[in-house]
Amino acid sequence: MQKELQSMIALLPKVLSRSRAPLTVKKYEGTFRRWETWAVSQGVVTLPADPLHVAAYLVKLLQSAATPAPVVAAVCAISWIHAINGVDDPCANDIVRNTCQAAKRLLARPKMRKQPMTKKVLRRLYDELSTTGSLSDLQILTLMAVGYAGLLRWDDLSHVYVDEIEFKDNYMALFLESRKNDQFRHGHWVFISRWTKEEGQMCPVALMERLLEEAQLSGHVPAFGRVVAQRRGRKVVKGKMSYSRAREVMRAALVRVGEDPNKYGLHSLRSGGASTASAAGIPDRLVQRQGGWRSETAMRSYFEESMPQLLAVSKALSE
Repeated sequence: MQKELQSMIALLPKVLSRSRAPLTVKKYEGTFRRWETWAVSQGVVTLPADPLHVAAYLVKLLQSAATPAPVVAAVCAISWIHAINGVDDPCANDIVRNTCQAAKRLLARPKMRKQPMTKKVLRRLYDELSTTGSLSDLQILTLMAVGYAGLLRWDDLSHVYVDEIEFKDNYMALFLESRKNDQFRHGHWVFISRWTKEEGQMCPVALMERLLEEAQLSGHVPAFGRVVAQRRGRKVVKGKMSYSRAREVMRAALVRVGEDPNKYGLHSLRSGGASTASAAGIPDRLVQRQGGWRSETAMRSYFEESMPQLLAVSKALSE
């Protein structure tokens, strides 16, 4: 075999690893290493793996897992690592597939979904937070309003950069360099309209303008960064805000208006905006584009029908 051919073949696993998103690859590699550690301790081959050994490993995970997630993650990781190395996938074997299916049944738990955010709650938050003079309050209020109106994930919100925001007379455009379902990193524009006069300064566009001005933000910096204190009590936005910090600040804000923070998560902004848009009769294709969903099926899982919508079917039968 020629040296050039050998070197190209040696590069294949590295190239093929780019077939998944970086975070997915990192997760798969960590999960596969845990399988390797166990397999080595049992004296069995890890790659290519014997389906019987993989099934035994899944049973081991099943015994200590609270949900099917660790079992499913192991199957996905082991399957993918075998695929990029050009060897037979042990997870395609019936014994592994059925063991995984059994884990899903044995460890199934009712889904405790968070409630969608509503405009009513946002209004109460605005009334409570907008006049305190606190940069932290203005920031979380803006983040929630933009997340709701833009149908954005936390990953989207954390990648909103100041120099990639364009303000127009009647809307704001946010350019997201990358998005969960933007596999080839083409980027995605999200357009958020200015709200009516009746909504006043609760408008997400007006709040964003106010945040950038008061925080004195410019250039390629996150719009929703960490708020840190400096001398004389002045606060500035610096660096990126973590998911846990954003969640913590949002929960604290909800408590201040008498809401149970356990009922909401950062994804409540996305599901709340999507549910409201659907109830208002906005075509699914436009909602799907705004939220960046890959499929209508995925998008519709975020919708929560109102009581009038649920009653519409039986009501129509009486007419």
